[in-house]
Amino acid sequence: MKTKNIDKHQVDLTTEVVVRFPNGGKVVVYNAIDRTTGDFHRILSCAKYFAQQGKQVVMPPKLNVTYKNSVYDTIFGTLRGTPYYGKCPDLLVDGVWYEHEGFTNVNPKTNFSNMCNRGFHQSDRIIIEKCYLTDGYMLRSLVGQMKSGVKISELWIHERDGCRQVL
Repeated sequence: MKTKNIDKHQVDLTTEVVVRFPNGGKVVVYNAIDRTTGDFHRILSCAKYFAQQGKQVVMPPKLNVTYKNSVYDTIFGTLRGTPYYGKCPDLLVDGVWYEHEGFTNVNPKTNFSNMCNRGFHQSDRIIIEKCYLTDGYMLRSLVGQMKSGVKISELWIHERDGCRQVL
């Protein structure tokens, strides 16, 4: 087992291929990830969707105090030179970082706003949980955010049967 001692914390850098598709797509998960959380299962569902499309997907671990963590560059080094350096996005899909966001509130508009605000701090490509708003409403909101300077490249909605791209 390959680990590094980080400020008294062990970070397991080993990985496991959890699913492989005939078209070459696969999902690789770092063993340092807590696989018992609901968030893990939602992110894994998104990862499987992209892997079914033939993409190579990696689910990296969250790291505490990234600027002091010596393994950060090993895992997230491709973020160097971007506004997201120091962040820990949830998925690496064919070399492109994505952030997944969920919600706990009952108000769909608040949920959407919160997921976008949190997500676009981690990556310019986010996957949000379905919050039952129209695509038109979400697109108008995204255009407003882009006009105010938020960099947005993609927005995906995670639904029961997979993901769908809105922007």
